[in-house]
Amino acid sequence: MTIDIHDRIRSKRKELMITQNQIAKMLGISRVSVTKWENGNSKPDGEHLHLLANVFGCSAEWLLYGEKSAYNDDSKLYHLLPMTIRKIPLLSWEQISKWDGKTPIAEIGDIDTWMESMADTLPSGFMMLVKGDSMANPYGIPSIPDGSKILVDPDYGRIEDLNGKIVLIQLAGSAEPTIKKLSIDGPNMYLIPLNPSFKVIEINGDYVIKGRVTKIIQEL
Repeated sequence: MTIDIHDRIRSKRKELMITQNQIAKMLGISRVSVTKWENGNSKPDGEHLHLLANVFGCSAEWLLYGEKSAYNDDSKLYHLLPMTIRKIPLLSWEQISKWDGKTPIAEIGDIDTWMESMADTLPSGFMMLVKGDSMANPYGIPSIPDGSKILVDPDYGRIEDLNGKIVLIQLAGSAEPTIKKLSIDGPNMYLIPLNPSFKVIEINGDYVIKGRVTKIIQEL
């Protein structure tokens, strides 16, 4: 079976769990154009080809011919950029509230804002803007004040590994998730704020852990 450029575009997009709409927004084109590329009805021109290769973290030659390595060997900048920077979606509280914690982040619609982050971020990671002061630690670090950005990893592994970690969790009956430090004490689980002015929450009912907070980004 012959593998053409449209096959490589489609397979690479699915591998990275990126939607056609997200690619269109990053490249400044219509989603229909991306669909045509994947259907083989058209091909990206020179400028869009290089931009697409940059998004995918591969070389333009690989997209065109399936040759060379997955990274561009002709330019150190092209070789290093995909290895050091990722585009991460900045999700709203409403989007996260509706998200079931299982569906791939790339399938969440209407993502309007993308942020750049280092490559140690997993492809499924996302960012959020913090609301409220319950995690603003008056005694030092870690502290997650209102208005700061957090990086969340939904692929956190076993729940036992989250003991003592800061998590994004939504309790049954809550309209929105909350950010708290998770404490596991035998069969009991607690959500602990970093701000002592707020109360510790005991988890008594169902819940969905939507990810582990791995990084805090603050504007000075």
